[in-house]
Amino acid sequence: MTKLYFDNPQGVILIDGVKCNGNIANADGSFCIQYTPYDDDYLPIICAVNGKGKLRDDVIFIRHGKDYIVRFCPQKRPCQRQSQIYIQKVLEPNGGGTSHCLTCHIDEVCKISVETQSELITLNTPCKVADVKFSCIPISSGQLLTIFANLENGKKYACVLHYKDDYTLLLDLCCDDIVAEEDGLRVRDCLCDTLGRSCIRKLSFCGDCFAEQSRHFENHCAHFYIDEIIPYALVESVCYGDNDCAADCLCPAMRGCNLKELFGDFIGICDCLDYTPFEITLLYSDCCGLYTKTFRFDVRQGKIQKIKLT
Repeated sequence: MTKLYFDNPQGVILIDGVKCNGNIANADGSFCIQYTPYDDDYLPIICAVNGKGKLRDDVIFIRHGKDYIVRFCPQKRPCQRQSQIYIQKVLEPNGGGTSHCLTCHIDEVCKISVETQSELITLNTPCKVADVKFSCIPISSGQLLTIFANLENGKKYACVLHYKDDYTLLLDLCCDDIVAEEDGLRVRDCLCDTLGRSCIRKLSFCGDCFAEQSRHFENHCAHFYIDEIIPYALVESVCYGDNDCAADCLCPAMRGCNLKELFGDFIGICDCLDYTPFEITLLYSDCCGLYTKTFRFDVRQGKIQKIKLT
């Protein structure tokens, strides 16, 4: 039996014609899933799964063992008129070298293509592009092409390609902000966590790839939190690698505790259960599927005194 965990569905779900009530359903190895959005502006989804899962534009199956996390991404109903608005930029390097053409249809697909007369690479973006910058830097082994795009959802998309006789993808990321500096790139990701943190990474070009040189965390909501928030701050800090904040959540006697060993390789916080103060249920995955573990936290005066697996 396969378990299906639905990620924030905004519509009616049927499995083999039977309506699902809730965010979890059971199915056989092969099943038919139907999804009708509440919003009539979006198209319904019908998908058959034969046990191997599928990759589609309108539904995402994240497989964990024999179970799936299902995320629906319905498409807008097409307008009667389809416009062909696009961005196109051509790079013709000074002093010779290969010319490159970038094309992006900003009203239809979430893709950017870069091509020469004989080579083509297509890049997938998380959503539609609002604006894009395209530049080229000659290096001893060819050319470095950089693409910085503003996305419709307010995020930034960055891509770096190496070109000699063909395109090689060196960097492909989506973030909240990115700045090019003399010695690399500074990337900011705003984390949707309890503390409202931002993760700032420094990426540098190291011969044939971009490597992370450093990272740190910034918290613009620095104030005292009630004790019930502290366990979430700790677990999220462990997840993101914010060791300083994790240590600050613990009492002095617990700061030698190996939190990675204690919590294990969890893949997220299971927030679909009823809230219980000072308890957090973590989600795990193995070859058999998804499972959970619940931890109880003893917190006094803003510091965690003890952690117990319930």
